[in-house]
Amino acid sequence: MFASATTSKSSSIPAPNFKTAHIHRVFFIRWEQPPTPQELMVVASRFREAYEKNRQQLCAVITTAPKARVPNSEERKGLFKLLEDHRKYICELHLVMEGNELQHNLQRIIASAQLIVTRIYDNNYARLHKRADDIAPFLTNRLKVDGNRIISDARLLGLVA
Repeated sequence: MFASATTSKSSSIPAPNFKTAHIHRVFFIRWEQPPTPQELMVVASRFREAYEKNRQQLCAVITTAPKARVPNSEERKGLFKLLEDHRKYICELHLVMEGNELQHNLQRIIASAQLIVTRIYDNNYARLHKRADDIAPFLTNRLKVDGNRIISDARLLGLVA
């Protein structure tokens, strides 16, 4: 199987704000809304499982949905801690902030600035994108596979628009 996705469903627990999937050597995370600390722990656990399965660094693609609200300072700290804690497991990081309105463009500018200030941004490591299709050439180059197919599979799983 080329792709696998994981979501959580339970009648007593509200639907999660996220989806994850491991496609080839790419770990996808889609945030519908900013995460809770518990959701960050679940995502971290799934990421480590994907890493253990491959035993080599993964490309990470993190997507925020266009209707996602801007994370507050506590949520931002949690997200950056997730990235810091898993940096050694990631060969490339691609952030996709979906949406075409002015607020989405401003959010991308602010996110770029935060990546630079926190020293996460590096053209050879982290990139911010408006569209998931822009990631395909990087995946093809890094993994020597069809990056368009990986993005297409992620789209079918509802991980990117």
